[in-house]
Formats: sequence, C-alpha cells, structure tokens
Amino acid sequence: MIALGFRLVVSGLLQAVRFVLGTLCGNAPATVPPGTVRTAEPARTGPSLSVVICAYTLRRWEQLLDAVHSVQLQHHPADEILLVVDHCPELARRAELALPGVRVLPNAEAQGLSGGRNTGVSAAHGDVVAFLDDDAAADPEWTARLLATYHDPRVLGVGGLVRPLWETGRPAWFPHEFDWVVGCSYQGLPEHRAPVRNFIGANMSFRRAEIVAAGGFRTDLGRIGTRPLGCEETELCLRIAARNPDGKLLYEPAAAVRHHVPAARTTRAYFRARCYAEGLSKAAVARHAGAGPALASERTYLRHTLPAAVADGLRPGGEAPPRTVPALATGVSATVLGYAVGRLRRPVERTRAQAALRALALLALPAALLLWLFSLRGVDLAAMSDLGLVQVLPVTYWAGLVLLGLGFCAALSDRRTRALHHAGYVLALITFLHATPLVLYPELRYSWAWKHVAVTDVLLDTGTLPTAAGRLSIYARWPGFFWANDLFVSHIGLTSPGSYASWFPLLINVALVVPLLALYRSFTRSRRLVWGGAFLFFGCSWVGQDYFSPQAFAFLLYVCVIAAVVHRLPRPGRPRAGPPPLGWAVLVLLAIVTIVVSHPLTPVMLVGSLLLLSLPRRNRRVALPVLLVALTLTLAWDMTAARPFLEENLNDLISGLTTPESNAGSGLLGLSGATSGQVMVAWADRILSAVVFLFAALAVLVRPSLRRTALPWLAVAPLPWAVANSYGGEMIFRVYLFALPATAFGAAALLLPPLLSPSRGRGLRRALRRVRAAAVPVVLVALFGALSLAYFGKENVNYFTTSETSAAKWLATHAPEGSLIVGASDNFPYAYHDYEYHDRLWLSEAAPGDQWQVRRDPAAELHVLTGSGPPRPVYLILNRAQEAQVTATGALPPGTLAHLRSALAHRSDYPVIHRTADAVIYRVLPERTPGGS
Repeated sequence: MIALGFRLVVSGLLQAVRFVLGTLCGNAPATVPPGTVRTAEPARTGPSLSVVICAYTLRRWEQLLDAVHSVQLQHHPADEILLVVDHCPELARRAELALPGVRVLPNAEAQGLSGGRNTGVSAAHGDVVAFLDDDAAADPEWTARLLATYHDPRVLGVGGLVRPLWETGRPAWFPHEFDWVVGCSYQGLPEHRAPVRNFIGANMSFRRAEIVAAGGFRTDLGRIGTRPLGCEETELCLRIAARNPDGKLLYEPAAAVRHHVPAARTTRAYFRARCYAEGLSKAAVARHAGAGPALASERTYLRHTLPAAVADGLRPGGEAPPRTVPALATGVSATVLGYAVGRLRRPVERTRAQAALRALALLALPAALLLWLFSLRGVDLAAMSDLGLVQVLPVTYWAGLVLLGLGFCAALSDRRTRALHHAGYVLALITFLHATPLVLYPELRYSWAWKHVAVTDVLLDTGTLPTAAGRLSIYARWPGFFWANDLFVSHIGLTSPGSYASWFPLLINVALVVPLLALYRSFTRSRRLVWGGAFLFFGCSWVGQDYFSPQAFAFLLYVCVIAAVVHRLPRPGRPRAGPPPLGWAVLVLLAIVTIVVSHPLTPVMLVGSLLLLSLPRRNRRVALPVLLVALTLTLAWDMTAARPFLEENLNDLISGLTTPESNAGSGLLGLSGATSGQVMVAWADRILSAVVFLFAALAVLVRPSLRRTALPWLAVAPLPWAVANSYGGEMIFRVYLFALPATAFGAAALLLPPLLSPSRGRGLRRALRRVRAAAVPVVLVALFGALSLAYFGKENVNYFTTSETSAAKWLATHAPEGSLIVGASDNFPYAYHDYEYHDRLWLSEAAPGDQWQVRRDPAAELHVLTGSGPPRPVYLILNRAQEAQVTATGALPPGTLAHLRSALAHRSDYPVIHRTADAVIYRVLPERTPGGS
C-alpha cells in the first residue's frame, strides 16, 4: 500500500508539472475525464497517434507503470494512451485508479495478446496505432521517431529497436543473435533505417486503417498468458504487405524502447522452450502465408547471421565468448525441431513415427554441421599415434557423423524431401571427411601432394619437366595435370600450387557430385536412389586418391566421360539417340585427351570400361566410337611421348602379366611388418571394399532392372586389371576405386527398398520391406565406422607439423646443387624440392641387408651408402612423420631411427646443422680415418 500511495503521489505531481508547463507555454490541455479521447493540439501537424499497451497480470505492475509513464513523458506526446487488460479485473481496477488520463479497456476479444491488441485498435482514434509491451519503457523521442517517417504515404508501418534490460545481467552464454528469445532486437537486424519483413511486437506501429483493412491480428496466434508463442505480428505484417505491394514496412533503430528481461528468462530451459515455441509459431505462419514469405528473413538469418556468429565464437579473440557456440547450436536445433513438428500438424493424420522421421530429416543436417564445427576446437594433433585422427577427434565429431547418416536415412524415407535437402546431406558428408584435415592441419597433408607441388614448381620455374630424374621422370611422360596447374597458377597470378593444394581433396570431391548424379540418373528415375548412391559413394571412398595428384584429376574426368557416354545409351522406354551433338563430342574428346596425357593407368581403365560397354549390340552406336577414339589416343601417346618410359620398364610390365596371382595379392596381403593398429586399418578397408562389391552383386541378382543398365559392365570392367599388374602394390585398390561409381549405386539399390503407399504392399511383403528399411541406418553406421578407420587411420603418417615443415624448407633452401639428401623415407615436406638438381637416398628402400647394417652400426653404414661417387654435400634429415611411417608399415627394423639418433649424437662427422621440435638435420662429413684429426 505504501508503494501504491507513493506511485499515486508521483503520478499526480507529474500531471501537475505538465499542466503548469503547458500553461506557461500557452498550450495547456483541457481537463478531460478518463476514458475520453484527447483532441490534438492546434499546433500539431501530421498523423495523430494512439499508443496501445496490453497487460494481463499484476506481477508486472511496476514495469507497467514504467511503460505508461515513459509514454506520458514523451517529447512528442501521444494523442491517447490505451491500456487493454486481458481478463484480469483486479488489474483493471488498480490501473484506473493509478493512471489518470489513460483509457483502461477490458479485452473484448479472445484471450491473449492478439485479442488485446485488436481491442485497442478498435477503440483507438489515432491515424497511427503504436504498440508497447507492458514490461517495456520507451525512450523520450520514441513517438517522434516513429511518426517522422509517416509523412511518406507509402509507409504502412514503422518498428523500432528493442534493447534488453537484464534484471540479473546478461548471461555470458546468451548469444546476441538470439535476443529475439527475450523479445528484443537481435544481431543481424539493420543498424540504420531500412525496410523489413516484420517488426518486433514490443515496439511497432501501423496506420490504423491498414490494420483494420487487413482484419487485425489473428487470435489463433500470439501469446496467451505465459505460453511463449508468438509471430502474430509477423503474420499481420505479411498480410498488410501483400495488400500493398508498393508499400513499405520500415525499421527505425532510433525509435528505441527498453524491454525488461526477468531472471526467469535467462535460464537455458527457457531458452530452449522459447526457441521451440518460435519454431511452432513459424510453422503456423507458414501454413497461413506460405513457407516462402514466412521464412524469407529466416533464410538470410541462417545463411549469414548464424554462420558469422559461430565463426566469431570459434575464432580465438573473437567478440563472442566461445560458450555461445553451444547455445547457437541448441537454439537452431530447438527452433528447427519446433518448426518441423508444427509443419507436421496437418489436417491429414500422420503416425508418430512419420512425424519423428520428418523432424529428424529436417533437424539432423544443421545439427550435425554444428556438432562438426564444435568438434574442431581443441583437437590435440600431437596425441595422434597408431590410429591417426580416429584417436583424437572428440565424441562430438562421431556423434555428428552418425546423426548425419541417420538424418539422411530419414530424408530418404520421405518422398517429399527436396533434392536440395539431399544435396545438403551429400555435401555435409564430404565436409565431414575432407574438410576436417583442411581445418585442423597447419600444413599440406600427405607427402605425395608435396611431391606433385614440387613437380609443378619445376615446370613453373623452367618451363619443362626433366626426363632424366629417376622415378620422377614419369611425370615428364604424362605431364597433363602439371600443364593444367601451370596454366592456372600463371593466369591467376599465384606463385605455386601449394597455395591451394590443401583444398584439393575437398574441391575434387565436390566436383565429383555432378558427374555421379548424371551417371546415376541414367540408371534410374528414382531421386532416392540417385542421391542414395551418391551418399554411399562418398561414404565408401576410402582409397584416398583425392589429394593433389594426376590420379584424382584423371579420375574426375573418367567419371565425366563415362557419365556422358552412359547417358546417351539406349534404355527401355527411351528411343534410340541420334548422332551426338557437336558440343557433346568436343567435350568428351577434350576430356579423353586430358586423361591420356595426364596419367598412365586411367586411360587403360577407360578403354576397358568402354570396351565392355560396347559388347551389347544396342550400345555400340554410342560407345564404340568413343572406345576407338580413346584407344587410338592412348596408343598414339604411349608410342610417342611415353615410349621412353615404357621401354625402360618393359620388363616389369611383361613380368607383371605372367604373375597374376602375385598381382592379385599385392597390397592385399603382406601385413606382417605393420603395427597392430595398421593391421586393424587394413582389415577395415578390405572388409569395406568386399561389402560394397557384395552388395552390388546382390543388387544385380535381386533387381532385374539393373541388368539392363550399364551398371554391371562398369562394375566388372576394372577387375581384369587386378591380375594384369601390381601397380606398385596398389592395383587392387585402384580397381576398387574405378568400380566404386557403379558398385556404390548397386549397394544403394540393394539397401533402399521402393517406398510403399499406404494402400499397397500389405502383409509379409510390407513387413519385409520395413525390416529392410530399418536395417539401412545400422548398415550405414557400420560402413561409416569402417570408412573412418580406413580413411583417417593413417593420418599420423600423413600429417606434418609446422616445425618439421620449417626444417624441411630450411634444408631445401640451403642444400647446394648436386647434394645428396638422405632420409629414413621420403615422408617429409619438400622431399623433392628442386628434384632435378639433387640425388636422394631413402633408407626404407635400401636392401634388407643394408637396413640391418644401419640398425647395427648406423654411422659406418651411412658412410658406406653415401660414400660412392664424387665428393658432394650429404645431408641426413629425420623427422616425426618419417618415424611414424616406418614404424606403422615396418619399412625399417624396429627401433632403427631411435638407435640412429643415439649413435650420431656425439659424432663430429655427423654435426647437427639444424634442429626443430620435430626434425633434425645432420651434415654427413667424410668418414674419420684412424689417427686422423
């Protein structure tokens, strides 16, 4: 009672002050009884203004008084203030006593904020109606700023800035981008006056005629009591804008209010509940106004505002604290879930399982990507050992990967899922697999990628590739990939492909999506199968031939040529294709030429695939001409530019043809020297490969329609090459790689049963298909497990630290021309820098007897291995990645490198000339003679 009396006294004094000041200024208002509309002062110009405040509880009495007084003290007074009380008679009685000059009205429509606002609009007399929440207080210039823009007749409404006034302080985890959760302006809104789609309900105004013409606020939307639903103002804005295509809804940040945020709204539980309710509200608006207009601002918010917020939270020294990132993920997930549930509430009944699958399909993709982003923080790469990244990636990474697979399965189960959503899942899988090393590693990954950068650098520096460079002379015989990079680097203005080589795995896999989709659409018209095949392709592609290399480049072109040819092959229900368009023929010819001059194996695989495609008579009109072109170009290149290399290696090629059993087992067996972890990795990739081939074979057996496509021919075409040559122990894996475009689709065709309509497929057949569909997520997660081991299990070898890279660069820049570079292996950066000017000796490639001598007497044996020939500078480099490689593969006897470092530690003929945390470089001086100094 004391507080109430104090408020009454203060209110009376304020009214008296206003009356006296008005009298002195010559414009004192006439005394009018409460509830009547005050007429505008004669000096006023422009539209009249009514302010509507809705209240529903006595618990906000203090905030309500602040709201009313803030309007009464405006520099540009409102013409009338209306307080609508929502079904609370006690509050209405108290307000009539405490707020003279304010029209207090009971809500005459349905309970809730929308009904209260409609009541205020019906009773208002002003040209413009402004709305202020009962727990907000307006700045003194609020009304003036709002009315200033209504001189433009095209302006339909004006909204302003809503600043949060935290009762207990802003929580550190609460992101500014989610201030809409507490009814305030959020990061991402315009900072200056600009058109917007909708306003925030705590601070908005409209021309009264427009609200009335649009029918007012929908009473089936909006807050009722403490239920945290909303978006009634969004829906009204959409209707008003639809009625006035030339009109404008303006956001004016200068018209600001302060919105009280109680402690109850700063909890994580409220945050989640409010986000979920917002999703439900957006779904309701989408049903009334259409998903396009209803979600236009949200799409921009998701594409630009939230990614920037996540990046700022993850960036060291960013403005946003890192703890806001989980809140961002939680908020997006809860909102999307609420929207998904809201959209599923349709007149047509749906089972709970269908609703859950639909929600999972919509929610899993953004949630998985946020988990991936969050998992990249604080990964300890130094903790990698025998199983590479598998050991150090946090549980959030694996949870995100599993969630991605489950969400994709859910998306495939709904025939309404759009192709764009499927594409998002495929690109997200590529991101999980191929962007993770890119983000985590400070240096280019994989020693062979460094080798190919070095070859391109030589071409950039000298304009040619050396033909007398040992095993690297092969690049001079198939230089197409390096020519292409030379042209790209020169025209873009770069200095070396090293500036983009780290991105190559991600870019090459993204580029593969297009020809894969084209190929799969030649097999089926089912969108589910097309995207399922693409997802399985990337989920089973463990071979790792996607680094910066001629193989990756040529394989992309191989898939493009095969897709172009298969697309034109005759198939049931399609008339025979006429002569190919000139543009098609030119592009296919250009791709084949590029393949032939870039890589020795890919043209052979291409010829084999085209040969089998030409066997069916119906295919020959399309496939046979392309086969003849590919065969002619391959033979012409091999007999001219590549002939010297083939002649030098003719004996090896012939011997390979005579030992088919050895070729088939090369790379598949021989794991005795590997560590236990690498044996596990090897078995994971072999089992994964076998399962994919098995699934594809079963698909051809159980789906007769696949037998009439090119899939069986493409799957078996690479198999003969497995016994023709070992290809350095990698042929069996290259066979799997070139068969994978076909076998991955076959596996998808086996795993994904056709969707049944509710009226078909009763009985046992339907039950079997349900069991089959339920098994798909289990199989997919198992395949992901094998893929993770196979693809990430060798990263301790493929990863280079900054310190070992700097040491290798020091050696590359300080070793004079004609030096001999010695290492345990070639597994270090810059191993082939200026390879035409230096010789190299890798201990892992020495004869077994020499390796054991190095283990027994390192200093003496190194002098034996490096002492032949004329005197020259000799350097020995040992680094972390070399040791990881020879240990994992057993390329050197156990403990060789540790014994080597120990034996050379105090020898003056092996001085250490450079050392970093992960590498050491020795200068190998001539051997000391007895009695010498």
